[in-house]
Amino acid sequence: MQVLIVDDDVDRQADLTIAFMQAGFQTTSTGSQAVAESCIRRGVIDLLVIAEKVDERLTHSLSLLAEYRNPMVATMLLTARSDADIEELFLLLPSLHSLVAPDIAPDLITKLAIASLAGAKNSDGPILLTAEQRTGDRVDVTPIFASARRFVPGFLAMQKSA
Repeated sequence: MQVLIVDDDVDRQADLTIAFMQAGFQTTSTGSQAVAESCIRRGVIDLLVIAEKVDERLTHSLSLLAEYRNPMVATMLLTARSDADIEELFLLLPSLHSLVAPDIAPDLITKLAIASLAGAKNSDGPILLTAEQRTGDRVDVTPIFASARRFVPGFLAMQKSA
């Protein structure tokens, strides 16, 4: 699995890169939108972990480009937003799987990424966390992230017949 991390916070970017590499992902990271665009155009990205703004510019177009290049890409958006408009992000970015607070531990972001990718290419049913992917016992608390998965009808049937 190829992961692209786009974040201009160098310390967070380095911590995320190390966490994903330790989890066995092929990882590329950058703090530049131009470099990120080049990486997306030259290769197939399976997971995009991206800050909502890089150099004070929104990064939504990078997510859309990654989705154009790979319709099965998963996007995790690092954002501290909690306003009512966050639901619109899931409509704007179909590949968006989760909004993650930028200050949570890189290991937890890695676990959320694995959960986003689990079964994405081989199953048209619901995605369930395996015992290894769970972070603890079931507890009813307010989540610190939002998540959504949308499949394009017929796309998975095309993939299975190919």
